[in-house]
Amino acid sequence: MNLPLHPFFVHFPIGFLVGALILHAVHLIRPNWICRVIGLWLTGLSGISSMLASITGQWEFKKTLSEDYSQEIIQILERHQLLGNIVTWGTIAFFVIWVNLFFKKMSDHRIDKIAFFILIILVGIVLFTAYLGGMLVWKFGVGIQ
Repeated sequence: MNLPLHPFFVHFPIGFLVGALILHAVHLIRPNWICRVIGLWLTGLSGISSMLASITGQWEFKKTLSEDYSQEIIQILERHQLLGNIVTWGTIAFFVIWVNLFFKKMSDHRIDKIAFFILIILVGIVLFTAYLGGMLVWKFGVGIQ
């Protein structure tokens, strides 16, 4: 069975990161409305799901290299791959650091503000990566049979 799994798994890290950013912003604006750690745990779920998306993306990348695509498409594929790996490992590293800082300095709310800005950067990167992936599929037909 030659079922592409990357399109299935790729939506989870995007949704978890965007959800983490939105809910963490809600916590910063109204601390009593939402639990302080919801953004933290959504970031962790994004890290786990981005590993699955990255692994399945590598499988799909290997399949596309056997096809005869133009140099422009290969460059976009490589940029998509690089940004996907940055999001994956950046999210995992950020989650591990955030958990450690959270439990060591639980009363320091500056950590929440720094985490918010890092989440903004990660969400920006993941949305641009998603844009490149969408462009590969819808404009160039990569991965469509």
